[in-house]
Amino acid sequence: MSTDGPGEHGRHRGWIADEDEDDDLGRAFGPDTASVPTRTTPQRVRSWSLLLAGVVVVAIVIVVVLGTITGRVQDGIGGMFPRPQAALDGFVADARPLEGVTAVREADPTKTSFTSYDVTATVTASESLDAARQTALVEQLSAEAKDASGTGVHVWAVADLGTVDVGVSPSAARTRQRLELGRQLSGIAGVEQVRCVWTERSAGRSDAPADQSVSVETAATGVDVAAVQAQATEAVQRVFPGAAVTVTTARS
Repeated sequence: MSTDGPGEHGRHRGWIADEDEDDDLGRAFGPDTASVPTRTTPQRVRSWSLLLAGVVVVAIVIVVVLGTITGRVQDGIGGMFPRPQAALDGFVADARPLEGVTAVREADPTKTSFTSYDVTATVTASESLDAARQTALVEQLSAEAKDASGTGVHVWAVADLGTVDVGVSPSAARTRQRLELGRQLSGIAGVEQVRCVWTERSAGRSDAPADQSVSVETAATGVDVAAVQAQATEAVQRVFPGAAVTVTTARS
């Protein structure tokens, strides 16, 4: 019997084994299975260079976007974020036409936190205003400060009433306390100037009693400074417990 045929024991029996092996490889790895060529060093360098360049470009884009967002948050966007200069401009525009106001001087906004600002202005009142009209003006300024304050912005002002400087805040009650205390201190014998405001801190101004600051200036001569200090301290601590009190003598 001839064994030259393609049977199991024939001369070409390896054909069947080769076909079965090819079928197994095709099923496992696909019909186009072939060896993967080894990449050369220049090819690797080029690939890594392209990858690194892509990472750098993405990083630059992220930095630019975050910087833009941060800047706009700090400068203020619409009604969602602080707009300190706009709030200050609004307060100044509303304060100037008030009866008895002769000048309004604004200061640069002060940043107190990432998205919080204090803005301040000094409002000078006419010396011709009597006590009642001074009170009315201070109350109006407090109302304007409240209206101008908004998201992350706190508006403060100092009302220059001549011999008394009064700190004005959005709190009408606290503003009135400063006004009344300033008048009381100015009535002490030998006192020439009183400034009843707040302590300026990097975290911002505050209406809290202990955060108030009172300065009293006496005449250059003929004044018992120790007695003035005692009277002023007692009066201030009665209204603002823990507040700072300073008494100085005017330069001759």
